[in-house]
Amino acid sequence: MKTAFPLLLLLFGCILTNGQESQFLDGYIVTFANDTLVGKIKDRKSGLRHELTDKIQIKLNNGRTKKIKKKNIISYKRGSEVFVRTHLTEQIPIINLTNETNYFLVKVVSGPAELYKHYFNDQDSGTIDWVYLLNSKNSNIYKRLPFLGYKKILKKHFGPSSEINAKLKSKKYRYVDIPALVQELNE
Repeated sequence: MKTAFPLLLLLFGCILTNGQESQFLDGYIVTFANDTLVGKIKDRKSGLRHELTDKIQIKLNNGRTKKIKKKNIISYKRGSEVFVRTHLTEQIPIINLTNETNYFLVKVVSGPAELYKHYFNDQDSGTIDWVYLLNSKNSNIYKRLPFLGYKKILKKHFGPSSEINAKLKSKKYRYVDIPALVQELNE
């Protein structure tokens, strides 16, 4: 029994360390100084409470680690997602966005209607959550697509076409299918 406790501590420590390493994903950072840094990117805290951080950490290919403030970054790629700095012109309910310029959105669909994913720290659960945002190309007005009511917003955005209404009424599309739906509606 005396040896079980140290082994459990060792196992728990290995799990936490492994979890921290897995937060680093291949990617790059583009800064306002026109530097492109390539390496492994981490934009969230490790541990029991996962939160987005104010600085992006990068493990460069030469082994050095750097932290770069988000205010100095134009965009960055972490894994398969490319985060782009976005200027939001109005507050979007629920996620407490303001006119600050340090918001990074992931472009999911391009076209006349653009779909973005916004990650944010959920203060209630202490985890990272996300929401879809829709806007017209070259517009600074983003419409939040909530889990309940997203079809109504899409109908309003795309107009009263019978083809669009048929697609939105079908049981084929759920919230997770929004990227495919917006892509179809753009065509």
